[in-house]
Amino acid sequence: MNLPHFNYHTPGSLDECAALMKTFREQAVLVAGGTDLYVRMKHRLATPSHVVSLGRIPGMHQISFDPARGLTLGAIVHLSVLAGSHLVKEKYPALAEAASLVATGQIRNMATLGGNVLQETRCLYYNRSILWKKGVPSCIKRGGTVCHSVPQSKRCFAVYQGDIAPVLIVLRGKVFIYADKEAEEMPVEDIFTGQGKDPFKRTDQKIVSAFTVPALPYPSYTAYRKYRLRDGIDFPLAGCALALQMDGKKIMDLRICLTGIGSSPILIKQAIEIAHGRELTPTLAKDLSDAAFKEAHPVANLGGNPDRRRLMIRQMVQEMLNGAAAPKEAK
Repeated sequence: MNLPHFNYHTPGSLDECAALMKTFREQAVLVAGGTDLYVRMKHRLATPSHVVSLGRIPGMHQISFDPARGLTLGAIVHLSVLAGSHLVKEKYPALAEAASLVATGQIRNMATLGGNVLQETRCLYYNRSILWKKGVPSCIKRGGTVCHSVPQSKRCFAVYQGDIAPVLIVLRGKVFIYADKEAEEMPVEDIFTGQGKDPFKRTDQKIVSAFTVPALPYPSYTAYRKYRLRDGIDFPLAGCALALQMDGKKIMDLRICLTGIGSSPILIKQAIEIAHGRELTPTLAKDLSDAAFKEAHPVANLGGNPDRRRLMIRQMVQEMLNGAAAPKEAK
C-alpha cells in the first residue's frame, strides 16, 4: 500500500507550526513518529493534503523534573526514551512500564508520547483496506450510518487503545495545548469526548506540546497491567492503571483507569468513595475490582472475546491491589 500524495512541512517553532495549521485548517494534520498516522493514510482512513511535522521544534523531545512542579514531558518524547528513562523509572514506574509495553522495540523508537495519547480509536470494521470499504457498507466512523459491531446503534463504538493516557490520568497528569502564542493547561481526561467517531475535543489549529505529572506524595504505589493476545505488537484488549496513596494503613487517595474497553479511557470515579479511609485488604481489593468490572462494557469489535476482556479487568485490578498490599504484609 502506498501513501497518498501530500505536502510535508517542517516548522522550526510552535508559532510557525500553529501558523501552518491555521492556514491549511482541516487539510492539515500534525505528525511526530507517524506510526499510527501513516498506516491510516495507507488505508485512506486519513487523506490530508498537508502533513506538518513536530520533529524540529525545540524542547518537545525533553524530559525534566522539578520537585515543586513534578515531571514535564515533551509531546514528542519517543516511547523508548520514556521507557528507559532512569528518572521516570524511579519516580513514576507505571509510566515507564506502560511505555515499555507498547508494540515492539522498533516501533517504540519512532512512536511518541503525544502520538500514543492522541491515537485514533480502532475497530475491526474500521481499520480495514480500501477493498474492504468497497465491499462492505461504510460504518459510522467512515461516514456511513451503520455500526457493524452494534447494528441497532446510532453511535460509533470504536475503541480507544492507548497505553499511556490511563497512567497519566491516574497520576493526575495535565496536557499543554498551544495556540495563538498561548498555552492552555487541562487534565488529560478532559481532552476525550467519549465518542468513537470523534474521540478528542476539537482543537483546531492547536498543538499538544507537553504533558506534566505532579510530584507524587510519599508513600505511593503505581502500576499498569495490559491484556493482549501476544506479548508484543498488540494494542491492549484491556488495560488498567492504578495510583494509590496511603497514610499508614489507611487509603488516602486511589485512582483506577481502564483502557481498551470503551471509546475513551474510563476513570472509575467511585473507587475512592469505596476505599477512602479503609485498610487495603483482600476484601476491599475484591470490592474495587467488582466496581471496575461493572464499569467495563466492551463490545465485539476487537480481536479478543468481549466477555473475557471484561473479566480480565476484574482480575488485573484485583492483582494490582493485592500487589500493593503485599509489601506491607511482608514487613
